[in-house]
Amino acid sequence: MTTSQPLTNLCLLFGGTSEEHEISLRSARAVRAHLNPQRYAIYHIAITRDGQWLDEKNSRALLDGEQYEVTARGPYLPSDADVVFPVLHGPGGEDGSVQGWLEMQGMPFVGSGCLGSAMAMDKSVTKHMLRSANLPVLPWIDISISDWQDDALEVASNIAQRFGYPMYVKPTQQGSSVGISRVENKGQLTSAIDKAFEFSDYILVEPASEGAEYEVAILDGNVPVVSLPGEIEVDGWYDHDNKYNNDNAKIIVPSETISSRMAEQLRDVALKAFRVLRLEGYARVDFLLNSKSGRFALNEVNTIPGFTDISMFPKLMQHSGYEFDVLIDKMIDFAMANKPASSKIPSRQIVETVA
Repeated sequence: MTTSQPLTNLCLLFGGTSEEHEISLRSARAVRAHLNPQRYAIYHIAITRDGQWLDEKNSRALLDGEQYEVTARGPYLPSDADVVFPVLHGPGGEDGSVQGWLEMQGMPFVGSGCLGSAMAMDKSVTKHMLRSANLPVLPWIDISISDWQDDALEVASNIAQRFGYPMYVKPTQQGSSVGISRVENKGQLTSAIDKAFEFSDYILVEPASEGAEYEVAILDGNVPVVSLPGEIEVDGWYDHDNKYNNDNAKIIVPSETISSRMAEQLRDVALKAFRVLRLEGYARVDFLLNSKSGRFALNEVNTIPGFTDISMFPKLMQHSGYEFDVLIDKMIDFAMANKPASSKIPSRQIVETVA
C-alpha cells in the first residue's frame, strides 16, 4: 500500500505596483496552468497596482480577470505556507524588496535573494559589478536627477561628445524596456532623458550596439543548466511594444546565426555574471552583438524574466530538455532545498493569514 505525499502549500505572488503589472499577471497565469495539482495546493496572493495585498478569493479573481474587492492590507503569508513563487516584474517585486521581506520570515521562495535581486535590477550597478569582474559591457554614463536639474545643457553636451548618435537612454531600475528611448539626434536627447527620469531618479546613457540580440537561460542547481543562446529577430529595436503588444519580434531557439564558439562564450559569460551578481534559482542573461566589430556585450540580467508559454526563458529551457511543468518543479525544489538557509535565520516566523 502506498501513502500519498502531502501537498506542498505554494503561494503564487503576482501583480505589483510597477509598470509591468499586467505582464506579471500573464506570467502568473502560465505558471499556475503548469503547476501539478497532485503536488501543490496553490494559494493566490495578488498585489494591486496601488500596493494592496489581496486575500485568496480576491487575488484569484484578479488573476482570472474578474471583479474583485480591494481588501486593504499589508504583506502577509498564510500560516501553513511552505514556499513562495514570486512572479513579479520590475520595481517592488524584482528589486529585492519582497525577497528581503521573505528572507526575514525565513520563508523559502523561488529565485534570487535580496542582494542579488537588488544588484541585477539596477542596470548601472550591474554594469559596475560586471566590469569589475572583467566581463564585457557597453560603455555608459550615469546621470542622477540632481545632476540633470543642476545643469541639463552641460550634461547633454557631455553625453553627445562622449557617444554620438544613435544612443539609448534608460532608467536604471525598470524592466521590459519601460522608459527606454532610442535617440537618433540631438533634438531627441532632452525629451528622452526627461522620459527616463519619470521612472527613476538615476538613469544611464549608452551607445547603440547595432546588431543581433541573444539571450541565455540559466537554471540553478548542483550543476547549473545553461542554455544555448536564443536570438531575437525584430524590425527596429526590441522595445516594450515589440516584446508584448505586437507580433513583430521573432524568437529563434536556439539561434541559427551564431557560431558554436561564440555560443559557448556567451554561455560562459552568462554563468560568470550569474555568480558575480550572487544570483540563485534562475535567470535570463541578455547580450548584444555588434555587427561591425563582431564583439558582444552583456546587456542586462533578468532575475524574474517573462514566464509565459511564448517567453524566451521557458522556450530556452524547453530546448535544454525541461518542459514547462518540469522546469517549475525544479525551480521550486531548488528553493525549498536551499532557502531559507541562505538567510541565516535559525527559526521561521510566519505571518498568520487575516480573514
